[in-house]
Amino acid sequence: MKNSKIVCLILLMGIISTTQAQDWQVAGLSADGVGAKIAFPAPPTKTVTQNGNVTNYTYKSVVGTDVYMVVASTSTGVFPKGNAKQSFDNSAKSIKKVQKQEAVFYQKYEAYKAQAEMNNGSFFTAQYVAHSKINIQMLIISKANSFPNSDKFFNSLVITALPADETGTKSSYEVGDRVEVFYKDPVRGDTWLHAMVLKVQADGKYFVNYDAYAESYDEAVEGARIRPMNTNIQGKVQFIPAKKGQVVSVNGNLSQGSIMEDLEWAENSSNACWVGIRNVEFEGNHVFYWFDLPKKSTVKITVIPKGNQPRVNVYGFVSFDFKFIPPNLPRCISCEAGFQQWVSNNLPDFTKSAGEQSIELNAISSRMKVFVAVAGAKGFTSGDYELKIEMK
Repeated sequence: MKNSKIVCLILLMGIISTTQAQDWQVAGLSADGVGAKIAFPAPPTKTVTQNGNVTNYTYKSVVGTDVYMVVASTSTGVFPKGNAKQSFDNSAKSIKKVQKQEAVFYQKYEAYKAQAEMNNGSFFTAQYVAHSKINIQMLIISKANSFPNSDKFFNSLVITALPADETGTKSSYEVGDRVEVFYKDPVRGDTWLHAMVLKVQADGKYFVNYDAYAESYDEAVEGARIRPMNTNIQGKVQFIPAKKGQVVSVNGNLSQGSIMEDLEWAENSSNACWVGIRNVEFEGNHVFYWFDLPKKSTVKITVIPKGNQPRVNVYGFVSFDFKFIPPNLPRCISCEAGFQQWVSNNLPDFTKSAGEQSIELNAISSRMKVFVAVAGAKGFTSGDYELKIEMK
């Protein structure tokens, strides 16, 4: 996993601020898919960057000339063993002299501590905590070679609910469960693959189907090779446990999402979700979801505004690759959008709800992953809605 650019950027920073110290405040990271809490000496700012299948959430708190920083990296794949030390080694080009370094354990997780002098004359002390799907880097950068608050900062980390690691947290699984299976690939090497449990066998093994693999790869695996999957993709795409023959409803609010500044991907011929002249229907907040669609199935997805107030629309596509979500979507098999039809450039009254909007998608010869988004029209960043999924 490559998060070296983030680390190097951190270590090269020479930040000077006149912000005064305040009471330490605990920041919860669960909204970003990171089950952890950390205390900062001043309210932190947050930035998000994407590097392949790794999402980096950077929290920064500045007090005087000292910078307190946390980089929480989540992955749709698996971080390799030894990633805690690797996070430190990635910063080697920015280091003039390593003063201290040691491998430790934080709770049951691999960890690494280090202190060094940087090439720009500053100093830093850091703690790295590694997990199979999450990497937490905590750093203090200072002009002085002293860190009186380092223990308070590092010890404030409380890991609450990370995704299951190699030891797993579940002893049994059911049909339809989303899992990861340890797979020995002669080409790519040992890895964890996303899969779905199709059958629980009498001998205690689980018959699974792998994402993006033909049915010829389906196999029965022992429970020791399985762990639960973190279904919160990139910390922002919520999983819906929809099943064939059932109707599932999810209540939401546009305030749970964010505005998508770039909508050009939608009219790209490789996606063809909607034409650009209708972008105004999707210039509000977007809230993301996903679910599995079994082969030989169809699904109707409907968004229903609550209280007939918010102007909400819906769009979705099949062949959802966890690495790519809008606006970074190069292509998909099929994309549909549901919004009120209106003639030419005669804009409708956006103060009024457009009512229910629906789309339909299907899977023919193989199981598909479906990405769905509820989007507000221009100016709509809040408002309750119901998302209904009818699968046949």
